[in-house]
Formats: sequence, structure tokens, C-alpha cells
Amino acid sequence: MKLSPWEPDLRTIVDRIDGDDIDLQPDFQRQEVWPLVKKKRLIDTILRGWSIPPVHLVVTADNRMEVLDGQQRLATVRDFLHGEFAIDGHITPLDTRILALDGKFYRSLDPGTRRTIDQYSIRCFRITDYLPDEPSELFYRLNQPTMLTAGEQRNALYGPAREQLKILVREFEQLGNDKKTIGFSNARLAYDDIIARVLFFLERGSFSTKGTEALISERFRNRNHFPDDVMERSRRSIRMFSTARDSVVSLRLNKASLLSWLLFFARFRNSGPAESFMASFHNTEKTISNRNFVPGAIAVFHDRASLRVTDVSSVVYRDFALWYAYFFFIAPGDLPHPIQTGPIVQVHDLLADRDDVSFEIALAHTLNVERWGQLV
Repeated sequence: MKLSPWEPDLRTIVDRIDGDDIDLQPDFQRQEVWPLVKKKRLIDTILRGWSIPPVHLVVTADNRMEVLDGQQRLATVRDFLHGEFAIDGHITPLDTRILALDGKFYRSLDPGTRRTIDQYSIRCFRITDYLPDEPSELFYRLNQPTMLTAGEQRNALYGPAREQLKILVREFEQLGNDKKTIGFSNARLAYDDIIARVLFFLERGSFSTKGTEALISERFRNRNHFPDDVMERSRRSIRMFSTARDSVVSLRLNKASLLSWLLFFARFRNSGPAESFMASFHNTEKTISNRNFVPGAIAVFHDRASLRVTDVSSVVYRDFALWYAYFFFIAPGDLPHPIQTGPIVQVHDLLADRDDVSFEIALAHTLNVERWGQLV
């Protein structure tokens, strides 16, 4: 891979963007997410003549350029020159020259100031002579220390596992899963992150060890596909979840609870009563009393979906809570392999014997977290 320095001025950059010679959103890039305050700070930096980090551009076979790193910076420059926001002259340290420009849009600046902005040089590197996975590996390394989400970082990785993930995410969205139906969107590749974890856990056959970002990203850097059975189980889980979702009024999930539901449905080989279970679980206040301590399981699920969401015990406790509720709601004695009734009965019996024990304390006393996490 060859990196060649290039120092165009802002006017050249924006003209190339407007002419479609520079693509700000190739498929590995995130959406344009900088808030207005951050955009104004970048323009302030340019007005002061200070340097900004270099931009990396991948030269394609047809001599266009795709932004590998620096998308937000270039989008901000384009938006300012297009008149989408004005200068903030009150950014510290105060500069009287910039203060005089406060509230002005690009088109209302005097010719001298516009020329100063137009002629500001941006340090760029044009990337040529590369192997298919080299630009994405560079992007991953450049952005490891930044505030990219885990999904955004992994989205840049090259390989068959990433392509399989993108297929599943598209299917998830095509089945009507969005902010309106489940409570949050994929604006920062949240769905990608969740489904990547599902694939990771199903392939390992366990969620009893913490799925760290480093471990999951390393799997997506691997050139091996996910096995066919893992893909099929993930697809089936997504379809079953989507069907079940339609029966729930005002479903509001977060990343942790969605992960748990997808892992739950991944255990089933066929659809059936599991799909009606989600409505019972989320509408429990209207349908049941304190029978068999199910409300305690539901409370643990919601608590562990909002607190300590990344530790192993939270993932396992949420999963167990779903199966406990399913057992007493739907199918006592008829759980899919490899789910076991023994731990469920143990928790129930302890709660029945002790009126001073909460559901979570009962889990702490009876549930083997590592063993339950391997029932995938």
C-alpha cells in the first residue's frame, strides 16, 4: 500500500466533493454525526490558521477517491461553504478578528476572508497500490483511540465475516426493526454491534466469558466465514424476534435487552409459542399476579439491562430470567435443547421456601453462571 501526500485547499476539496470525485460515505463509513458545536469549532480552527489532522483518501479503480479517515472534517467544511451554519465568534480563547465575524455565513463574508478560508490547505494522503484489506486495517488502527462505537470500528474491517454481518443487519432492518418499532435506531451501527455479538456467542457456544471489544473485533479480522449453522440460527432468531415484536405494544428495548432476546430465540429450531411469549413478558402487569415469582424474574431482566450490562453475570441473569418466565408462562417441562429445567426449579423452590429472598439473591445462591452461559 502506498500513501502519497497531497495538500489541496478547501475550495478544491469542496469542488471535488460536489463533483462526486470524492465520496464521503463509502459503505464502511458511519453516518455524519458531528454536532453543530463541534462543526463550528473546526471552522474556528481553520479561521485561526491552526492545523487539523490529516485526511486519508482511497483512490479507486476509476480514479475517484473514497474518504477512509476524515469524513466528519470534510463534511463540516462542505456544509460551511454551502451556508448550512454560521461562524461562532465566542469560542475561547477569544480572538477579536473572529469575534467580528460572529453569526456570519460563508456567503456574507468579505472577499478577503472567503479567500483565506478557500486557500486553507488540508493535509491529505492518497492511498494507492493496496491489497483489498489494507485500507480497512489502516482505518481500524487510526480510529482505535477515538470515540467511534464498537460497531463503527468493526464496520471498517475487511473480510467475509463482516459481509455476513452486513447481510444479517439488512435482513433485520428489512423486517421492520427500527427506532419506531423497537425503541432505538442503527444511527451509530448499534444493530451491527448487537448482531456481531450474537454471531460471536453462537460460534463460541458460550456467553459465559466476557465478549470484549478486542475479542469480537479480532474475530471479524479473521478471514474465515461464520459457519452455516451459526448464520442459519442467527437468521431464524431475527425472523422469530421480528414476528414476536409485532404482537407487543410500544416495545422499547436497548442494546442489552435486544441481545438477550436474539440469544433467546436462537435456541429454538421452529417457531411456535416462543413468539407469543414476548407479548406476555412485556405486558406482564396486565396479565399475571405474583404467580411463581415471574415478576421478580422480569424485574431482574430490566434491571440487568440498564445496569452492569457488559459483565458476564448480567448477560447470564437476563438470559435466565427470560427462560424462567418462559417456563412458567408457556412451557413447563417443554424447553428446547440445551436449556435445563433443574436450575429453574431450584430458584423457584428457594423463593418458595424463603420469603426474605429476592429473585436476584436466589440467582446468586443457586445459579452457576459459567454453566448456564454454555447452554447455547
